Amino acid sequence: MAEELPLRKVATVAPLAATLTLLVPAVAWAAQEGVPLPHGWIGTTGDWLRGFGIAFALLNLVLLGAAWRSLRPGTITPTVRGWLLVAVGLVPLMVAFLSFTHGLEASSTVSACGSCHVMVPFVRDLQDVKSATLAATHFKNRYIREDQCYTCHSDYGLGGTIKAKIAGLGHVWRYTTGMYEIPIKIAQPYPNTRCLGCHAQSQKFLNAAGHPQEEMHNLIDGTVPCLACHGPAHPEQKKAAMR
Repeated sequence: MAEELPLRKVATVAPLAATLTLLVPAVAWAAQEGVPLPHGWIGTTGDWLRGFGIAFALLNLVLLGAAWRSLRPGTITPTVRGWLLVAVGLVPLMVAFLSFTHGLEASSTVSACGSCHVMVPFVRDLQDVKSATLAATHFKNRYIREDQCYTCHSDYGLGGTIKAKIAGLGHVWRYTTGMYEIPIKIAQPYPNTRCLGCHAQSQKFLNAAGHPQEEMHNLIDGTVPCLACHGPAHPEQKKAAMR
């Protein structure tokens, strides 16, 4: 009878955790404004990762409580070992994995880039419909649907993602320790491959008067930077002393 009590408790709370998993994304959907969501919309990856993470964290608390209630002075039964294995080992690993994945997803957003105050002018210009910078032009015309900063400042493929995340950790470190200079400068010349990855096959690019066939090889190998004609990418910054 004593061992059945935790089982009933888990059975009672498990549906609650499952319901929470569904409700957390639903709250995020309700908060969205603008264009109506398509029929059958079930939320973003970030919504579901956040929901599952919270649900697993609550489930872990329930399992720990069940294991504690099952303990007997001087004895650890196989049932208790099972509860402890799941509560102390498996579920925390799931929570850690979901938290890490959600963190990677969230760090790619424009709001994440703007969370550092030195980047606020860039984000403000990006979202300014009257700005003529390259970044603002892409944003207001939705040439890139989401995560505009990350999309333009990361290379393609798995290697590009890993490189961008490692560089992002470096940015966070320098910002936190104040080891950066204003005006902010790009670490290396902006490669044409990031532009061509989206634009190279478009008819607007291929038929533009400024892209004659004899110059295509120079654009592809980076001899002629795209930004030489299509800049500025961002607004001019005011100089300041090193932090």
